[in-house]
Amino acid sequence: MDVKTFKEASLLLEGQGAELAHGVALARGNHEIIRFRRLEDVTPESFQALIDSKFREGMSLNSVKAIILVLKMIIRFCEDEGWMEPKVYRLRMPTRRRKAEPQVLPVRDEKTLLAWLHNNPTPYNVGLLICVYCGLRIGEVCALRWSDFDKDERIIHVRRAVHRIYLVDQVPRKSMIAIGPPKTADSWRDVPVAVRLARSINEGCPKGDGDPYLLTGNKFPADPQNFRNNFKRVCTRLGIPVRKVHSLRHTFATRCIESQCDFKTLSSILGHSDVSTTLNIYVHPDMNQKRKAVERMIRKMS
Repeated sequence: MDVKTFKEASLLLEGQGAELAHGVALARGNHEIIRFRRLEDVTPESFQALIDSKFREGMSLNSVKAIILVLKMIIRFCEDEGWMEPKVYRLRMPTRRRKAEPQVLPVRDEKTLLAWLHNNPTPYNVGLLICVYCGLRIGEVCALRWSDFDKDERIIHVRRAVHRIYLVDQVPRKSMIAIGPPKTADSWRDVPVAVRLARSINEGCPKGDGDPYLLTGNKFPADPQNFRNNFKRVCTRLGIPVRKVHSLRHTFATRCIESQCDFKTLSSILGHSDVSTTLNIYVHPDMNQKRKAVERMIRKMS
C-alpha cells in the first residue's frame, strides 16, 4: 500500500477501530493533519513548532495534549507499517502558569443584572436568570424542555445538555448542535426554583405544541453561542464588565457559600460527584470574607 500523506494514515488507523474520537475531532477540526501534507513533513522540529503555535494561539493545555496524543498514535502506526523512519519526539511544554482566578460578579453588578433581567423576561434573559438562580451550565439551560420544569413543585429536572460538535474534514470548519447527556452522571439532578424565577419562566418563555424546548418554544434547542452573545449585549447595555456565561455559575456557588449553605448540598445542586470539586473550583472567598474570618478568629482569642 502506497501511503504518502498523514491524512491517509489517520483514516486507515481509524478504520482499524482505533479510539481517536475527541482527539481526531480536534486534530482534524483545526486542520493539523492537513498541515502535515506529506509523511516526510513530520519531524521533531515541525511537531514542536506546531505545539508552540497552538499555545501562542491560546489553546488550552488539555486540547494541545489531545492533539499530541492523536498525532503520536498516527506516527507510531506509520512507523510500524514502515512508511516513516522511527524518530524520537521530545516535546517541550510551557512551564505551568498560575491558574487564573474564576470570575465572580460583584454583588452590585449581580443586583443590577437581576433587576434588568426580571424587567425584561425574554427567553434568553430567562435563561440567564436560571444560570444565576440555579447554577446550571449553559449547555444544560439550552437543553431544557418544558417538561423539565415542574411549576407546581418549583423544580428543574436536568436531564440533558446541548453540545457543539465540530465536523471533521470540513473546509471551512463547520459544526453542529447535538443533544447528549449532562457532563457527568451526577449532573443528572433536580434543582429547586425560587418563586421569582418560576414567575419569570412562565412570563418569558414561549409555550409551543407538544414538549418544546424552554428557550425556543419549538423542537430545536437554543444555540449556546446565541446565548453567549445575548449575555454580552446585556452586560454592555448595563455597563457591567463582559464575562463568560460560566461566571454566573461561579457567582451562584459563591453566594450559596456566603449564605452558609453546606458544601454537600451545594455540590448536589451543581451536579458534582465529589465535594472537593465544589470546594476547589467554585468556592471563591473574596477579601471581605477573608477579613471577616480573620476578625472572628481574633475576637475569639481576645
